[in-house]
Amino acid sequence: MPNLKKTLVAVLMIVISLLLLSQFSGSVPTFTESEPSQNEVAKHPPQSKKNETWKQLKVAVHLSPMSFIQMRKLNQTFIDETGIFVELVNANDEQASEQWPRELQMQDSADIILTDSNSVKWYAQKGWLLPMEPSSNGSEASPAWLNDRIKWNGYAWAEPAQLDPYVLVWNKDKLKFGTPLPSKWEDWKQLFASKETSLPSVGQQGSGALGGGEPKKEDQTAVPSDETPPTEQLPATWFAWHEQDDYALLSMLWRLGLLMPESNPSPDGQKDWVTTRTVNGAGATAVTWSQHVSELEPYLTHFKAWKKEASGSETWDLLKSGEIGFAIVPYSEAVLEVSDPLVIEPPGEVKLPAGLWVASRSYVIAAHSPNEAEARRWIDYMTRLSVQHDWYDTLSVLPVHEQAYMEPWKDILQWLPQPFLPYDVNEINLIQKAGPLESWMASVRRWMDADLTKAQLNQAWPKK
Repeated sequence: MPNLKKTLVAVLMIVISLLLLSQFSGSVPTFTESEPSQNEVAKHPPQSKKNETWKQLKVAVHLSPMSFIQMRKLNQTFIDETGIFVELVNANDEQASEQWPRELQMQDSADIILTDSNSVKWYAQKGWLLPMEPSSNGSEASPAWLNDRIKWNGYAWAEPAQLDPYVLVWNKDKLKFGTPLPSKWEDWKQLFASKETSLPSVGQQGSGALGGGEPKKEDQTAVPSDETPPTEQLPATWFAWHEQDDYALLSMLWRLGLLMPESNPSPDGQKDWVTTRTVNGAGATAVTWSQHVSELEPYLTHFKAWKKEASGSETWDLLKSGEIGFAIVPYSEAVLEVSDPLVIEPPGEVKLPAGLWVASRSYVIAAHSPNEAEARRWIDYMTRLSVQHDWYDTLSVLPVHEQAYMEPWKDILQWLPQPFLPYDVNEINLIQKAGPLESWMASVRRWMDADLTKAQLNQAWPKK
């Protein structure tokens, strides 16, 4: 009897072992899921590619949480279609500016990086990137001014992906509804001067169609022209921008009319920017930039940059509460943050010589990547016109492909400033001549911080 029990126990153990082995004998995925806040990998293997050997890519981006969700969705579609395993990593500000260069130098970076297009040449000159194939060639369907920014030594070193114009955001409770913002520095000064007046509030101005009737007779001197929007009471901080963002500072000075492009007059003697460039071309080769930034000096205490470490309560909350009047920020940030009582001024409606800058992001491939063919395939997928259209439809992210602007998608033209439109090749001269202004912004910041005198600021102005 004991022998029979031992035999039965042995048989039972064998049966249990066989059952356990059958549970774990299937295919086991060779990846682990990363923390969703930092990394994103495939949630499931491609249905039609289970038996194939996966290639692996790592892609580093620097996107808002909403944009990263969109990227994850598109990335999973790519994985399902191709069987190429792709890990996404979303970097913060510090990682993008400091960690990425170190990783590229140490040959320990992601295969692909979505970076600020302005950093592409520097990366390429360090020998950290692979050139794009001639078939891509920096996406020749992109604006000419952008292609120039990613080319060096006869090669294109990136594939343009997204455009990000700077926009003026303001608190509409501080301005009479329906009136245009100033386009010239003299009009801005009149607006600032009205802070010291006692204009009636919107609710006291009557019931006109644009938010109020005529100002009282004794207040009319505070509104010298129809182009100057009346203000009830500007807050102590008139303008804000992110401290480390020199493109935002450049955009603010250009929008205020303190930086100005100049051109030769057209044949009839008028400064017609469009005609001068697209018809006779005379202005395109003669564009120069002038500045009178030092005229901002009496108002500097009202211009306060948002510190790098500032929290939301020190930036957008102050703007929404009316403690800040205006801000210059990237459109990608504004479109996620703006709600009543804030309003975005469409940059396409800002007429020359006033203007705003446009930044961009591009894909680069690390020189040490062992997966070059797969990396190029992933970039080609992510820069398709249909994928760019998807970005625009879901998150209003502006595409780089010129077809989107030549055959406009919805209201897209209002979000790109005139000089940056891809099909007006003559406008590129204005942007090329603005190149030295970017480096001059460091001197402007020092002057605004009282580290430079007015004379030193003007001396640092780029020579013609």
